[in-house]
Amino acid sequence: MQSIVVDDMGPMRKTVSLTLRDIGITNIEEAKNGQEAFEIVIASLDAGKKPIELAIVDWNMEPVTGLDLLQMIRRDKRTQEIIFVMITAEQLQDNVIAAVQSGVDDYIIKPFTPSMVKEKFVDITKRKLAEIRKEVNSALNEEAPLLDNEKALMLSGTLKNKFRGRIKRLTPISHWTTLVPLELGGFFLKVKDYAEAENWLRKVIKQDFGSTEGHELLSTVLHRLGKTEEATKELEIASATRPGSGELKHNLGEMLFNSANYIKAANLFVDSIRLLEDKISKKIKGGENADQRNFVSMEPLLFSAHYNLIVIYKKLGNSDEAQNVLKRIQWMEPKDADGWLALGKAFLDKSDGSKAKFPFNKACEMANGDYGIYKEACSVLYSHGMFDDAIYFLEKTKRADPSNVFAPNLKGIIHRKRNETDLALREYEIAAKIDPGSATIQFNMGMAHFKSGNVEEGKKHFAKAGEIDPEMDEAGLYLEKLSSA
Repeated sequence: MQSIVVDDMGPMRKTVSLTLRDIGITNIEEAKNGQEAFEIVIASLDAGKKPIELAIVDWNMEPVTGLDLLQMIRRDKRTQEIIFVMITAEQLQDNVIAAVQSGVDDYIIKPFTPSMVKEKFVDITKRKLAEIRKEVNSALNEEAPLLDNEKALMLSGTLKNKFRGRIKRLTPISHWTTLVPLELGGFFLKVKDYAEAENWLRKVIKQDFGSTEGHELLSTVLHRLGKTEEATKELEIASATRPGSGELKHNLGEMLFNSANYIKAANLFVDSIRLLEDKISKKIKGGENADQRNFVSMEPLLFSAHYNLIVIYKKLGNSDEAQNVLKRIQWMEPKDADGWLALGKAFLDKSDGSKAKFPFNKACEMANGDYGIYKEACSVLYSHGMFDDAIYFLEKTKRADPSNVFAPNLKGIIHRKRNETDLALREYEIAAKIDPGSATIQFNMGMAHFKSGNVEEGKKHFAKAGEIDPEMDEAGLYLEKLSSA
C-alpha cells in the first residue's frame, strides 16, 4: 500500500513514518503541507506509478490545512477512495464534526502508539468492509426487480473482480488480523464461487485456527461442495470454540441428523433449544418484547430444532416425546400469514432455502387470497435464486389478481435468466396486454429479443420503451448498443 504522511513538523513526520513501518506499511511518501501532499497524490496517478491509498495527515498546516487537503481529495473522483486519517493535538468537537462531514475515515489524538494506530486501522477496515458488503447486497438486487436489467442475483466477472480488489486493498492496514480473508471467504460464498471461498477460508484457519466464524463458514462451503465429512469436522471445531451457541449446536445437529446419527443429533437439538430459549429470555428481560412467540422469526432455528426433534423421536419410535415436542412447537407457531412469512424470510437470511419452503407454504395457506402475501413470497424467493418455488407462488399471485403485471413480468424475467426466451416472451406479451403503456414491459421484451439475437425486434421495443419513458436511460443505452452493432 502506497501511503503519504503529511505534517509541517519534520520530527512528527518521522514519528508517524516509523509507526507505519512498525505496522508493516513501508511504501511511504512525506509532505510538509496539504498543497505539496495533493500534488504528490495526483502525480502518483500517472501510468507506471503506484497510487496513494493511505494518507496520515496533521490538522494544522499552512498554506493548505489537513482539512483543506481532505476536502480536495474527496472532491476529486480519482482520489475519493483514499483512506484518510487525521492527526490532531486535541479532540475539539468542532474539528471532529468538520472532519466527519468532509469524509475523514478516522482521527488520532497525539501522542499515540503503534497499538493505538493498529486499533484505528482495524476499526477503519471493519467499516470499509461493511460498506462494501452493503454494496454487494445492493448489486445482487435483493428485491425482485420489475426491470430485467441484467444485474439481479448475479455479479458479472468484472464486478466480482472489482469487489474482490476493493476488499483486498484493505489487507495492509489489517494484515495481522483475518478480517480481509474472512470477508473474501464470505463474499465468494455469497456469489457461489465455492472453490475460491474455500481457498480464502483455508487461509483464515491457517492464520487463526479456532476462529469460530472461519470454521463455520468453511463448513458451509464444504457442505455446498458435497464434502460432508469435512464439513462436519469444521462445524465441530466451531461449536467447540463457542459452546454457548445454540445456532452452532443446531447446525451440527442437522449434519449428524442427515448422516443418520440420531442420538447425538437429538442431544445437540435439545442443547440448542435450551440455549436459544435462554437467549430469548434475556431479550425479554431486556425489555425487547414481552411475548416469546414473537421471537420465533428472530430465532428461526429454535423452530427448526423442534421439528427436527419430532422427526428423530418418530424415527427412534419414541412417539410420546414426539407428541410433547409437537405440543410445545404449536404454542410457538405464528398465528397469521405475516408471521409465517417472517419465519420463511428468517430462514432465507440464514441461507436455508429448504426450511423456508414450509413457512412460505403455511403463509400462502393462511393468506386467504391476499395478493400482497403471495407477491412478497414470490419476491423473496426470487431474490434468493429459488426460481421454481417463485414460479409456483407466482401462479397463486396471478390467480389472486389477474389484472396485475407483476406475476407474468417476473415469470418472464425468470425464464429469460434461464435462457428460455420463447417462454419469457410469452409472459412479457401477457404483461403487455395487461399494461400496454408500460415502458418496463417494453424494455424487458427488448432484452429478451436482444439476448436471443433478434436485433431488429430488440431495437423496436427499446425504442418504444424510450418513447413511453424518455428518462429510462437503460433503454437508450441498449438501443445505442444495437444500433452501432
